[in-house]
Amino acid sequence: MLLPLRNYIASQNLLPTGAKVLVATSGGVDSVVLCHLFKQAGIAFAVAHCNFLLRGVASDLDEDFVKTLAQQLQVPFYSTRFDTQIFAEQNKISIQAAARELRYAWLEKIRQSAGYQLIATAHHLDDSIETLLYNFTKGSGLRGLLGIPPKNGHVIRPMLFATKRQVLDFALAQKIAFREDASNLTDKYSRNLIRHHAVPVFEKINPKFQHTAAENIERLNEAALLYDFALEKIKAETVLKMPNEWRIDLQKLRSYPALSTVLFEILKPFGFNNDQIANILQSTDNQPGSIFHTPQARLLVDRLFLILSFGENIGGGKKLLLEGDSTIALPDGATLKLSAASIPPSNWDNGKNTTWLDADQLQFPLVLRHWQPGDWFCPLGMAGKRQKLQDFFSNNKISRFEKDKIWLLESAGNIAWVVAWRLDERFKVGEKTKSWIQATFLPK
Repeated sequence: MLLPLRNYIASQNLLPTGAKVLVATSGGVDSVVLCHLFKQAGIAFAVAHCNFLLRGVASDLDEDFVKTLAQQLQVPFYSTRFDTQIFAEQNKISIQAAARELRYAWLEKIRQSAGYQLIATAHHLDDSIETLLYNFTKGSGLRGLLGIPPKNGHVIRPMLFATKRQVLDFALAQKIAFREDASNLTDKYSRNLIRHHAVPVFEKINPKFQHTAAENIERLNEAALLYDFALEKIKAETVLKMPNEWRIDLQKLRSYPALSTVLFEILKPFGFNNDQIANILQSTDNQPGSIFHTPQARLLVDRLFLILSFGENIGGGKKLLLEGDSTIALPDGATLKLSAASIPPSNWDNGKNTTWLDADQLQFPLVLRHWQPGDWFCPLGMAGKRQKLQDFFSNNKISRFEKDKIWLLESAGNIAWVVAWRLDERFKVGEKTKSWIQATFLPK
């Protein structure tokens, strides 16, 4: 198996010259064989073992065995113990998920602190096939049918070329000792059910099932490359990207096949799921104005666009304080400047982004913030009548996302200026005004 290992590492570009590797070693035949192959190949590596304290004395014997293995191979040894049962209960996850999370977090910590470039696990072809079948059974997109990747970040799987049978045969031929994990023989876990019952059925139908499955995994990975290429092309043609906002052109989006799949791939990084995608598409036909939330983003269904807002745009509630004569850079890249004047200005016509306020009616410091439900003010020109900001936005056809970007200048809890839109009647200058404040908004 040494030559196939070297060929696979080279073909997948898994191991840069001179790289040091941390090998996750349970004591089972797969990881022990990987350690021996690395030793024979002259690869610099260390052995790392996790004792999950799940099998009593057997877990401790595994730890002792792996420590002895490292001594025999004359390589560094790292070990740790986890109370996996308690961790699983506290985090409300399965034992397998808990063990996997604890294991990879610890391995990465050792990799960084001890100066190793890579972590190697001993997954083989059977594991990859079982992963495909498990994901297919539970429900999966294309990526769930690709098996186990040869490399994922700093983690490499250099034995994916070999079947379990080949690994066992090599261990027997080389007289390599290893530990048996009794849990692998039970049907307690889903993967064991697949291994013990589903795969044998497939092998009856096709005696070369593993070879065929490996070829299918390779074809699916090629298809995934084409899939990703097409998605990037579609994104480039349908998505207008701006800071903290994407606009998805509905007309262009509808010109492509597999509409729900395309939209899911665009929105998936922002936490949207398949059910939401279905509702979003339904809303584009009969409910423009609908809004959908995830913890990371919000999406507004407009008539021509899907407007995705994230980052600063969904933060809300940000408050900034201003004194009488000041300039402040806003988080969205705009600027607001306040200038005090003790004599009447000679020019009142300053356009949409500038207004004058009666300084004596203001209480400093002023607050600059975004709108909140229930906000109201007295728009200039309405004889002091109150109006809810929501109604003001609607009357001015301001979209549900645009209103979240508008700043409000507030004095002692009263909105003095809907920035760049309308002054409040109570703060306008008049004949009795003795001091003035000019507020100037400079958009990004």
